[in-house]
Amino acid sequence: MSDRSRSLVAVMPRPRTAWPSAAGLWVTAAGWAAAGERCFGRGWVVTPDATASPEEAVGFATAHYTSATRSSPRDRLMPPVVRTAVKDTLQYRSIHRFAVGAGPWDSTPPALVWQHHEICHRAGIDLAQRAGCPAVVFVHAPQVWEARQWGVRRPGWGSLLERFGESPALRRADAVACVSEEVATLVVDLGADPGTVVVTPMAVDPERFHPRVSGKPVRDRYALGEAPVVGWCGNFRRFHGLEQAVEGFALVHRRQPDARLLLVGDGPERRRIEALVQQLGLGEATRFTGGVPHVEMAAHLAAMDVAWVLAQPGEAFHYSPHKMREYLACAVPVVAPSIGDVARVMHDGLDAVLYPPGDVGALAEATLELLADPDRRGRIGSAGRELMLREGTWDAQLAKVTTLLGIPRGAT
Repeated sequence: MSDRSRSLVAVMPRPRTAWPSAAGLWVTAAGWAAAGERCFGRGWVVTPDATASPEEAVGFATAHYTSATRSSPRDRLMPPVVRTAVKDTLQYRSIHRFAVGAGPWDSTPPALVWQHHEICHRAGIDLAQRAGCPAVVFVHAPQVWEARQWGVRRPGWGSLLERFGESPALRRADAVACVSEEVATLVVDLGADPGTVVVTPMAVDPERFHPRVSGKPVRDRYALGEAPVVGWCGNFRRFHGLEQAVEGFALVHRRQPDARLLLVGDGPERRRIEALVQQLGLGEATRFTGGVPHVEMAAHLAAMDVAWVLAQPGEAFHYSPHKMREYLACAVPVVAPSIGDVARVMHDGLDAVLYPPGDVGALAEATLELLADPDRRGRIGSAGRELMLREGTWDAQLAKVTTLLGIPRGAT
């Protein structure tokens, strides 16, 4: 049987209506499945309630988007620790029952099963064992550790969840694909064999995100006209430090009053950021789009003259920013903090402009310099696009895993 008659099966631990405000998780699974389709012949995304093609899985990203998860009055009355315990119990029951049965992979046997890391999730590894193929666990971040960074307390049972809910899958996996070097260190601490660990940052589909996409419809929709536009995309959450975008733009706007700020996305921090915009007198110069379907995202990026990546100063930065890759693939010049995965990927002055994390003055100054120099914007944007074509595709990340595992790749 040739490799081109095989498949990659990407197994997600939650239903397709889950993670409504974390589109990047579905885009990630779809991206790996699409890369598997190009490499082996077929690719699938499997959830507890669906089997989807890569393109169908992209639709999960924003099909059920909500501006923020709204808790019930009963939940709000619960102490946070009790609420976390209830959520952990319900999640354990749901994930523990999930097993992958028969499907289209029976006629196109998996060359590889990819499993998104989640507490107690083992369905992908079990499928790989039955199919006699390698299993890859993909880790955005260890779950208990990351929640701890966000202030979630699990007194008495957090360490048990790590030991019995997270470590087993990492130990069983033939490869553990981590989005950053920081995450790779953490999974080894949880028991993963260092020889199985490979760093596979977030990636992009360069055919969906490319410079040929027009931003004019978005500019028209939000009455941006020919104004210089600075933009940011993502989920409005505290760890993104969105107040820096507003404070940095206030400095930009003071010196370039015709500039506009385009904030693409939604989430629990939106109301606070909207209030800050009004407080600083930037209401007329700022546009909030709300949640945007993934298929429309490239047009929103194309409406920007400069795109921003943000990071909270003094905090652990274990992320691999997904939107950063999409900016780059669209040839939009990026201003980003010199930290973690960002600084390892991009080169200051060549394919991006880097600034000290949290320094809104430096963020504004770098932006103003780019807005004043269209030729430099073009050079940096083109270099960013080339960087993504060389190193930033889902195919490039899959190639790291197949090389580690010694899996032959089919002709593309």
